[in-house]
Amino acid sequence: MYKLPELELVRGLTHSFSTISDGNMSYLWGDEQKVIENRERFLKGLSIDPNSCAVMSILNTDVITEITPKTEIGIGKNSPIKTDAFITTEKNKFLFLVIADCLPVIIYDPMLKILALAHCGWKSTEAKLVGKVVDFLKEHFHTDPSNLLVGIGPGIHKESYKMANPAERQLAGWSDFLLNTPNGQTAIDIVGYNKSQLISAGVKEENIEISDIDNAADPRFFSHHRSKETGELEGRFAAVVGMV
Repeated sequence: MYKLPELELVRGLTHSFSTISDGNMSYLWGDEQKVIENRERFLKGLSIDPNSCAVMSILNTDVITEITPKTEIGIGKNSPIKTDAFITTEKNKFLFLVIADCLPVIIYDPMLKILALAHCGWKSTEAKLVGKVVDFLKEHFHTDPSNLLVGIGPGIHKESYKMANPAERQLAGWSDFLLNTPNGQTAIDIVGYNKSQLISAGVKEENIEISDIDNAADPRFFSHHRSKETGELEGRFAAVVGMV
């Protein structure tokens, strides 16, 4: 497992990202019982009760869901909640997300003890999800964005995220985060775009910790992008975070 060094020092917060050695965490890419075993082993290694986890089933949009004491949660195959970001004020309720190459973004208000976890892929980045999460915290909990601590976990970086014809995708707002390469491809800086959105929403740049791990180039982590190039078996790694 892997942790963001600075976020790991934040008192009252527990987080981690699984690696290939922890096993595949997605039911789409493995036997149901084996996935449960992998998830349980990973979580118990963090002293987290699997029954205290809310699992995200992504929509690739900008849906935000609050996890409350009444929310039905669990790591079973039929338990995931369809959304793109979780928010909770509950201690010992853990937010769980499986990842291929998209960015897991942890957002924490240490003053008001509010926690969020967002899944930022192409479409949710296009929808400016992280900025909307910050706006949700401001509107519903009166969060001051300048107090927020953000951790962006392992995900695909521009060094790996390249396309031959990115103009075929919706590129509104992306122009500052596209870089032409000598081989005629375009490198896409999804990390930079999300960082920019966070800063525009009022988060201090010095409060944003970004993992230097490009999972598409790091063999310790599953990657859909890499599997397409190499033919290796697909799988997903997990992000989990909670207040204790």
